[in-house]
Amino acid sequence: MHITYSDVLIMPTAERRYYLGLLIQSKQKEQEAMDNQTAKSSTSKGTRQSKVSGDALKSKLKSGEIPLT
Repeated sequence: MHITYSDVLIMPTAERRYYLGLLIQSKQKEQEAMDNQTAKSSTSKGTRQSKVSGDALKSKLKSGEIPLT
């Protein structure tokens, strides 16, 4: 919607509210599309991380659960 500021000021109040409603709806749709796009890209595989303490790591290395490379 490309309406100039002076055109908006000249419009009757009801028409101005109608166009502002359309503008708000279009901006909300754009925001939802952006949110959906970022949600799809953030659910990729390989982001899981786990932390192991030093003693647990040593014991797993000794038992052979974690191979030495």
